[in-house]
Amino acid sequence: MAASVPETMRAAVLDAAGPAEAIHIREVPVPKLKRDHVIVKLDYASVGSWDAQTRAGAWGPVEPGTILGADGSGTVAAVAPDVERLRAGDRVYSYSYQNPDGGFYAEYVHVVAGRVEHVPPQLDQAVAGAMPCVALTAHEGLIVLHVKHDQQILVFGASGGVGSLAVWLASNPLRANVVGTARPDTHAYLERLGAAHALDPTAWNREELLNRYARDGFDAAIVTANGETLHEFLSHLKPGASFAFPDGVEPVPRIRTHKGIAFDGPMRRDAFRRLNEAIGDRELPLNLETYAFDDVIEAHRRVDRGHVVGKVVLRIAG
Repeated sequence: MAASVPETMRAAVLDAAGPAEAIHIREVPVPKLKRDHVIVKLDYASVGSWDAQTRAGAWGPVEPGTILGADGSGTVAAVAPDVERLRAGDRVYSYSYQNPDGGFYAEYVHVVAGRVEHVPPQLDQAVAGAMPCVALTAHEGLIVLHVKHDQQILVFGASGGVGSLAVWLASNPLRANVVGTARPDTHAYLERLGAAHALDPTAWNREELLNRYARDGFDAAIVTANGETLHEFLSHLKPGASFAFPDGVEPVPRIRTHKGIAFDGPMRRDAFRRLNEAIGDRELPLNLETYAFDDVIEAHRRVDRGHVVGKVVLRIAG
């Protein structure tokens, strides 16, 4: 089952590690369809800090011809005969870090079917393209911490991608009472996501506010970034409570009195299914900074500057 798939496509290609200007858009072959795979015609691709770090060579040399991008959204263009649950024309999103047939900064991506899922019908395609990695990661953090209804949860670093989704998913359907830390200009955004309270981690009266917002202590904490005041915030965890952090947070968060759990966003169909169940029929007010595909260099410069609120996303189609 296939729509019309061309022989070649435009892709943002990296031949060696370097600054944002090392990325070049050029014509490359569309990967050939293999068993247990689908080809997705992409509408949007997420731009993450991990893409910028890969581009810069932070994790080693870059192979010539590398196409960056770990996740995005689009429409199924071709389906291998042994894949039964997906059809050409389905609106989908996908997360496949270090995808062996090339990343998502391209007009088409070839992905194993188990890393592709239908987009909840109420979600905008741009939001769907921005969120797979950060949503799966945030949801996994809530799972490893066993977050339950009405618990008091801290999200330290709440305005970025993983933090935004952690606030939103913990607030509803879990109905946890979330305190999120972020710069003051993002507090209204955190409240739209469902945070009960937003707090500047450097506020002079943060101890007073913590005692007011979490008088009995936090049941758990998700830490998406380290910082000078993190230890002070984690000291408000209840005895025996744990905190969790995505792999890649540096320096690794530690506090002698509480257990820290590292986790990653799983790239599996069952994880997507659980995520879609958690999303339900709700809209996601994820803040987006959207760049045209031809402006991929500018998108990387934006990520390099840091302090992204929500997510940066590339508009591939159109």
